[in-house]
Order: sequence, then structure tokens, then C-alpha cells
Amino acid sequence: MADTPDGISDLTPGELRAIEAFELAGFEVELLETPEPPVAVPLYRRHGHVA
Repeated sequence: MADTPDGISDLTPGELRAIEAFELAGFEVELLETPEPPVAVPLYRRHGHVA
């Protein structure tokens, strides 16, 4: 396929079906780049006591 958008190979079968459903319903589908996941920041417990 000459029209295959970049990144489509990374999609799950369910995501591909959803895109196809939207296209069949007449929507123009555009794939956007996925942002990097947020960095996990460890939470430290405070050692103080609450009254």
C-alpha cells in the first residue's frame, strides 16, 4: 500500500478496527505521534505523625 501512514504497524488489531469504523462512518482519520510516557517520580512518605 502506498498510502500506509507511518506508525500504523505499531497499532493493535482493535485500534485498526476502530480506525476502519471511523473511516467507514465518514470521518477523516489522522494518526498523531504518541507522546513519550511520563517519568515516574517516586513518592517518599513523610515520617511525621498526624494528630
